[in-house]
Amino acid sequence: MLLRLLHPMIPFLTEEVWQRLGQLAPTRGIDELEPAAESIMIAPWPEADEARADEEIESRFARFQELLAGLREVRSRQNIPPRTPIRFSVRSVDATRDLLAPLTPYFDAMAGAHATAWGPQVAAPPAAASFVAAGAEVFVDLAGHIDLEAEVARKKKELERLASAIAGKQRQLANENFVSRAPAAVIEKERAALAELEQLRATTEAALAAAEGSPGAK
Repeated sequence: MLLRLLHPMIPFLTEEVWQRLGQLAPTRGIDELEPAAESIMIAPWPEADEARADEEIESRFARFQELLAGLREVRSRQNIPPRTPIRFSVRSVDATRDLLAPLTPYFDAMAGAHATAWGPQVAAPPAAASFVAAGAEVFVDLAGHIDLEAEVARKKKELERLASAIAGKQRQLANENFVSRAPAAVIEKERAALAELEQLRATTEAALAAAEGSPGAK
């Protein structure tokens, strides 16, 4: 509804922003400064300069967005108010840590989530929600935020789902008809998917054990 009300005003708002930007920076550019157009209505469309593309930066922000979305999903699922700070840690290889750790302040600013630890040796807190994103395992510390009994039940249900998915992959890979006919790339993809499911099951089992051993769990 709000967007529908604002829609007729958007051209006027963007023009106002353009005019104010013109007061602060009447000339703009990257290689050479040029006078800005008098109005956004006649300004040329920006053109991409492929020479300035940086694969590492693009990978960094793509992973940042993936991890950020996961943190917001956990907050929503656990009904944690937007203004209530949360803490999280990330278990990953060193390369992923080096890529994402410099963005720690932005997780605070954009998700109210403070990173407490990064790297291969990170362990899950006793009461944690976990998810896999950006090639890493992410643990959100839920101490003080959740009903431990409900979280234990949720993790048990998740283990049942994983067990079913793993059994299905194992049956597929044990099927001689499938293995003999499928391209090698397809078989390798299914084996990788099975390994990922088994790793997720191990992580969930560890998180369940920790939650069951936490004070307040029954």
